[in-house]
Amino acid sequence: MPNIGDIFTALVYYKGQAGPAKARPVLVVNDLGNDWYTIVEITSVPPKSPPGYYDGFKEPIKNWWECGLDQQSYVKCSPNNVHNVEGIRLHQHIGTMNTDDFDYITDKIIEYGE
Repeated sequence: MPNIGDIFTALVYYKGQAGPAKARPVLVVNDLGNDWYTIVEITSVPPKSPPGYYDGFKEPIKNWWECGLDQQSYVKCSPNNVHNVEGIRLHQHIGTMNTDDFDYITDKIIEYGE
């Protein structure tokens, strides 16, 4: 059972709930109950320079190696990258984000969602 702050791999669809998809790391940010969770996408692609629109929403995971990630990674904190999914969509457990990183990321998700 996933816990808040866990990082899993999940199949993330590019448009809606079907079609082209990619397995990518995601962060569990909320437990909605009944085996549903709020997740946010993680990427290893850093913000571009000059930044594109979505690059302004990429926030670094400062202690990425403690989370089980194999390289510097960024959470896509844009409201478009926050999803509610069934637990069955969460596959391999990668690790757990520390409290400092988790609090920073969730503050940014809230800030960008306003």
